[in-house]
Amino acid sequence: MKSHREVLIRPIALSVAAILLTSLVVAEAYSYAKALHVRDPEDLALAYLLPTIFIALFFGSTLAVAASFGSGLAAACFIYPPQASIWIEDSNHVAELGFILLLAITASKAVGVIIDGKLLGLSAASAATERRRVT
Repeated sequence: MKSHREVLIRPIALSVAAILLTSLVVAEAYSYAKALHVRDPEDLALAYLLPTIFIALFFGSTLAVAASFGSGLAAACFIYPPQASIWIEDSNHVAELGFILLLAITASKAVGVIIDGKLLGLSAASAATERRRVT
């Protein structure tokens, strides 16, 4: 039997790795977008929704919510000016990041409900009874 510690380390490590891999790809795409004079390269921050959704699929919505905050910090550090700092100068970028975080949390919770098969507002016993009635 695996210990509680082993059960937590693997998902957290894979979540951090997914966010770092996304950061690497997005930072490279951001530098190309800046070089090509793309109008709003900060839109690449939406790419941070992908690791959150995959984490919700594989490890559940609770870890995905935590990962969405990690993705927000990574977006603040790598995408929004000034780079390599979590400080965001433009208030429009702060609002954009807040909306992306809200979208990531909503998506992770929706994926968690779909994967778990639990209806909102029901306990585990009620959800099991509801599933037996449906099948």
